[in-house]
Amino acid sequence: MLAYSDIHLEDLKNLSVQSFTQLLINDLYPFVYSEINKLEQRISQLKPDYDVELLATIEKKIYADFDALYRKEKLVLFPYVLKLDEENTKSENCTPFKNTKLHFTSMVNHITTARELVSHFFVNDANNENIIDLNHTLSHLAETMIEIQFIKEKYFFKNYKNCGGCKPIIE
Repeated sequence: MLAYSDIHLEDLKNLSVQSFTQLLINDLYPFVYSEINKLEQRISQLKPDYDVELLATIEKKIYADFDALYRKEKLVLFPYVLKLDEENTKSENCTPFKNTKLHFTSMVNHITTARELVSHFFVNDANNENIIDLNHTLSHLAETMIEIQFIKEKYFFKNYKNCGGCKPIIE
């Protein structure tokens, strides 16, 4: 397994579809899970000073959305795309693409909500580092997920979609 620091997201677009999907599942997505786990740790560190119940609930939703995205891509979408690639055909059914798009969108929306909540926390010397770390983790997680989704859609999924009704999340 590669370390996340060894992965340059810009380089992903030059991989074969098989290498790309394997890298996401085996290397990049475990990093995303670790970042979400950091959120949970950082939120628990703020409990003595803040009411973080809503933030903790949102973190659980972020985890659930990512977990659903991961499972659907690993078990349904990526095998489907690999089959399409092998057969050199396009999909007539966009449901597998739409199902993962739903979880991605929900996850990014939850991250945005969490960032808004954290921006209202009163910062003092005792908690300054925890809030900065939480903000950084949320920002980095959002940026990473958006860039991965952009690469998936622009450089990989577009090659296998044949449905005019689907619009990319990010253009």
